[in-house]
Amino acid sequence: MHPATRVSRTRIQAFTLIELLVVIAIISILAAILFPVFAKAREKARQISCLSNQKQIGMAARMYMNDNDGSMFHHHEGWVLNDGTQLDNITSLADCTGGGSGNSQAEKPWIIFFQPYLKSRAVGFCPSDSTARSQKLATDIIGYNGGIETGDPVAGSEQAIAQDQHLVIESYLLNSIFTHKSCRFSFSENGNPPALSGFATDAALQDPDVIMFSERNSEALNDAGNTAWGSANQDDYDTWVGEAALVRSGAATRPNDGWIKYNRHTEGSNYIFLDGHAKWMRWSRARTEQYPDHIVRDPLPNPPS
Repeated sequence: MHPATRVSRTRIQAFTLIELLVVIAIISILAAILFPVFAKAREKARQISCLSNQKQIGMAARMYMNDNDGSMFHHHEGWVLNDGTQLDNITSLADCTGGGSGNSQAEKPWIIFFQPYLKSRAVGFCPSDSTARSQKLATDIIGYNGGIETGDPVAGSEQAIAQDQHLVIESYLLNSIFTHKSCRFSFSENGNPPALSGFATDAALQDPDVIMFSERNSEALNDAGNTAWGSANQDDYDTWVGEAALVRSGAATRPNDGWIKYNRHTEGSNYIFLDGHAKWMRWSRARTEQYPDHIVRDPLPNPPS
């Protein structure tokens, strides 16, 4: 064959096994470095979205209280004891231990009471709360529980469905000092003066640095196996029973959990204060601001940081 007609062949060189392994190793190292960064960025975005929701809830709470002489709605008028029962009259701190009458009154959900100001149910959910959510999303008390005053919610209502299927109704809990009269807070204890003489109101507190809403531990409260203290429809929490119930119950079921999800966002959580502002804090800071006098009741020996 004449040299001019010879077909030239270009040698195609493939990657060697070692070169492929090096490339895979580099990609793995980059992924190990970048994935946590992306995860943190995604969680930071969720935290900011949650904080935005809370600011709207805080504004709605303030408008509600301003329209009601600085007060929140009342769940009931009796004095609430440490075991959740009630007494109409109390005379000493010893009365607060428990043994009062039970309460059969229907829930008074803040998410429904605030609807004239919020006009949305979506703001009631934190994007980092991954527990299965209620799909009914009522905007009035009829849709929520059938408009009952006592007893169980009407079948087909949002509360009834949520309880049956362990669905989340909202991602935030109201500090119940605003809707209940705490027996314990009304008496001197350990040399400290009474924290409150009744419901927490603007006039009674006069301190904006008291937490009004905390993030709800939906993972624990909506756990079907949590028969000790779980409740799908719980939307508030009692600070006077002590710190353990708030963050680390010590109960046989989910002992390292409490009502509040104190580490929802990067070792901290978002909170709404009396004046309506919201911010992220670690539990070490938030724990004292849960109380009207900033004194933690029955503090844990080693609380979360």
